[in-house]
Amino acid sequence: MDKKTLRREYLRIRAGLSPYTRSKADRAIVRTVEKLEEFRNAGLVAGYVTDGTEPDVLPLLRTALKRGCRACLPKWDGGQYVLSLVEEKDLATLAPGKWGLMEPVSTRPADEYIQTENVLYLVPGVAFDEKLNRLGRGGGIYDRILNGRGCATALGIFYECQQCLVLPTELHDVRLDMIVTEAAVRRCETERPLAGRETILNEVRKS
Repeated sequence: MDKKTLRREYLRIRAGLSPYTRSKADRAIVRTVEKLEEFRNAGLVAGYVTDGTEPDVLPLLRTALKRGCRACLPKWDGGQYVLSLVEEKDLATLAPGKWGLMEPVSTRPADEYIQTENVLYLVPGVAFDEKLNRLGRGGGIYDRILNGRGCATALGIFYECQQCLVLPTELHDVRLDMIVTEAAVRRCETERPLAGRETILNEVRKS
């Protein structure tokens, strides 16, 4: 199937989760991420606000802020989405932005800190595959944000039902470093190409 068809199908599957199943899965995902070294050691955590069907990661941002870590959320600045720093009080005053998605009221660009600190990106998506490729909504927002992220970690947050066997990919698509669902932690460890060779290792640990 092409991306458009896959996107429609997996959005339907995700939206079909019952409130109980979704809430239970969200709690499991939060517990798992909180135990990860990448989360515990992060100096800045970049999250997102759920559209109501995506896993809710705001509890992770609250945890990060309480321990003195910086946090940020996407905000539309009139031309594109930028990562804006937030404090705990900001999470209670989110307002509808572009396409009605909730976002911070004020803009405090996080660019300065993204370049200098250990950064963990919590990335939503429509579907993922066993090679940790990600299918987004089609706007290329996260491909732009994650491209050239250096040593920062891109952690995909999904429900297990969003796994696809193989996703079609294009040159601009950015592969994730890790994926956490309510059932497993998946890692993609990529060595820098040596003499034109690249080694990719996928590890799946059931939670």
